[in-house]
Amino acid sequence: MSTSIYESIISLLKNKHFKQAEILIIPWLRQDKLDAQLWVFLGEALLQQGYGLAANRVFQRAWLLDPQASWVQKAFNSLKQVPDGDERYDIEGLLHVPKVSIAAAILSFNEEMNIGRCIEALQDAVDEIVLIDSSTDKTESIAANYDKVKIVKIDWNDSFADARNKGLQHIQSDWVVWIDADEVLASEDKSSIKEVAGLFHGASPIPALHVWHLNQVRGSVQHDFSQTRMFPMRRGLRFWGRIHEQLGTQEGIFNKDIVRRSVKIRLHHNGYEPAVLQNRNKIERNLRLLNMMIREEPNNPGHWLFYGRESIAGGFKEQAQAALHQAEQLAQSTPHFGSILEIYKLLIFLSIESKDYRQAEAYCHKALEHNLDYPDAHYLLAQVRMKQADELFRQAENSLKQSIHSLSTYRCNVTPDYQIGEWKAEVALGELAMRAGKLSNAKRIFAKHANRPELQTGLAQKLTNIEAERQRLNQIP
Repeated sequence: MSTSIYESIISLLKNKHFKQAEILIIPWLRQDKLDAQLWVFLGEALLQQGYGLAANRVFQRAWLLDPQASWVQKAFNSLKQVPDGDERYDIEGLLHVPKVSIAAAILSFNEEMNIGRCIEALQDAVDEIVLIDSSTDKTESIAANYDKVKIVKIDWNDSFADARNKGLQHIQSDWVVWIDADEVLASEDKSSIKEVAGLFHGASPIPALHVWHLNQVRGSVQHDFSQTRMFPMRRGLRFWGRIHEQLGTQEGIFNKDIVRRSVKIRLHHNGYEPAVLQNRNKIERNLRLLNMMIREEPNNPGHWLFYGRESIAGGFKEQAQAALHQAEQLAQSTPHFGSILEIYKLLIFLSIESKDYRQAEAYCHKALEHNLDYPDAHYLLAQVRMKQADELFRQAENSLKQSIHSLSTYRCNVTPDYQIGEWKAEVALGELAMRAGKLSNAKRIFAKHANRPELQTGLAQKLTNIEAERQRLNQIP
């Protein structure tokens, strides 16, 4: 989409020409129904004209196509103040998507505790459910009780990609969405699966869609958009890799013929709880399979990245660092490799852990050179700098204390500044205490020297500031 078109639409909206904005937007949307920003503009134009119901439908479409958008809460809050308005059949026509069939595919091994919930959530969302199963527990018999479920029994051969590819051979639908047995589709998103498939059906390049994971970790929710789970059948896509398998064409995973997008299909997942992640057998299995993958494809940066990540989980930090350095090196010569930022993030983590803050800072800058908008790099750079500041504060404190101690041992023709011992070093320690938030220590030191003529004005102001901060803290419930 041309930047000038966006600018024209924004100008019309800012000048409150909402009908003209709507008239300008609609023809462009007919040409590209996957442009989330155009849907946002149309939603705003309809909202401002009092078409609440139509605006809501349009904003929902925009959110479906851009689940990480920052405008969502504000837009839906604004809708609460807008009347429903007349029905807009033209907008409903614009929102229409062709009907396509879709299968949910589930790869399972001994999931009798989870499989029922997983399948129940999918019943009204898909046309068929294919369970690719190698279980020895009751998973198969539980799944057999549900409509739409087709069970494909396989022998496990140390390859998740091979298992998934076997499952693909049994899917009859136009599209597939992969669900793990310990995941549950959000009830609000049941209709979204077919809507997404219809929107992206026939799109070029081949769409490979990332869903929205709501990972339950220690009682909180962590959001993840990194996993490719949904794609069209019969367009040459398959999985690669024994573990942490990746989607690609017959030629491989680093391919320009695939476009990857995130969509608002939410999956609740509890598999990242610490008790699950710390399963030593699982980590050992993952490292064993990754070792096999590295031997089979030593020049694949993704394999080295995953090996580094699993090594961190297993507590093998030196092994992790070596693997991630190899991943970084290989990534430079691998076109279309899309996970370089994760490599840098893990290297930053390891550098911070080893208190090599200079190296951590360098990796932060590398990440920002790759993508200046990467929030994690900005955040981690701030963490690194705070740790560097803490270290400098400690060094400054030691130097100040040493300056006092040295007065008793120093003997030289150059006369020292005796005020260091009288007040300068101690007041400087008070400054450090104040910057570190140790206000009681700072107050004690400043009060001790507040009557010195050369310090009265400055220290009086500092004591006033400390007292004001104490009162503000006391007012916090």
